[in-house]
Amino acid sequence: MIEIVFGKTAIHSLRRAEKNEKDIYCFDIDLSVGNLMEKAYPDLTELRTKAENGEPLRVWYSQDPDEMCGFWWLMSELEDLEDIQIHGIELPSYYERPDDVVIIWDKWEEVAPEEWPLFLSKENLLPRNFRRGCALEWQELVWEDAPLRAVVNGKLVSASEKLYDCFLRKDVEPAQHRKRR
Repeated sequence: MIEIVFGKTAIHSLRRAEKNEKDIYCFDIDLSVGNLMEKAYPDLTELRTKAENGEPLRVWYSQDPDEMCGFWWLMSELEDLEDIQIHGIELPSYYERPDDVVIIWDKWEEVAPEEWPLFLSKENLLPRNFRRGCALEWQELVWEDAPLRAVVNGKLVSASEKLYDCFLRKDVEPAQHRKRR
């Protein structure tokens, strides 16, 4: 099984969780920000060859904009390979440990190495049409070429550079000038 993550911290954590140096690919290409036409995309020749030769892929992704962009981009890049197996593990919005502690993560890089195996039961074989849909959605985002991509209500969308302004203003506004609710 070839493991795929979308962040440098996530790859180190997964390597420690796996306790070996098996095939783990990291695509940390920061696709949620900037012009998608000008990005330097990695060469997937080796990964594509392995997948075409029957090696299944397991993709770890979340609702984090960079991970979701990476996931959709990868589905677009592999869309022409019809007979490959791609499994996905989406990071759940929370996890309740046996000691009743609830843990909330935003992206895989926040998950400790010893916690990664907890999610193997969430693995699903991704249907061909689902992968095709992700690829089409990615192509639309590339075509729109907005300055940002964000996850809004669970959907990856193109966004204006002003999307986060209201949140930033709230955080930098002096406390005495904030409206009381």
